[in-house]
Amino acid sequence: MAVFLAMGLWLEAMFGLRAQGWIDVPFRREFLRLGHAHGAILGLANVALAFSLQRLGTPCRWARRARAAGLFGAGLVGLGFCAGGLWPAPAGPGNWVYAVPVGAISTLAALLIAVVTRTDD
Repeated sequence: MAVFLAMGLWLEAMFGLRAQGWIDVPFRREFLRLGHAHGAILGLANVALAFSLQRLGTPCRWARRARAAGLFGAGLVGLGFCAGGLWPAPAGPGNWVYAVPVGAISTLAALLIAVVTRTDD
């Protein structure tokens, strides 16, 4: 989460300085914003996931898997958008954008693990 929040500060600095090459290309600007926003929000979702795993009494081996899947998913979604904006293909975001649905599925798996494997007290 800290990486994507720091990226947001960097983006704001680029807007404030009117840095050429970063904000003057609408496609790049949009994908960098998407990467920052999704990465930071999914980072917060991971904080909620960690809290929920403890409160739901998820067994340790499943909790480790859920935390790993959540972190992996958040990183992939943010990275997919950012890399798609930094290194686009001629007609779109390029192959990096395929990391976004993989990360989303990984994040969804983490949330499902938390719910399905909970222990009822």
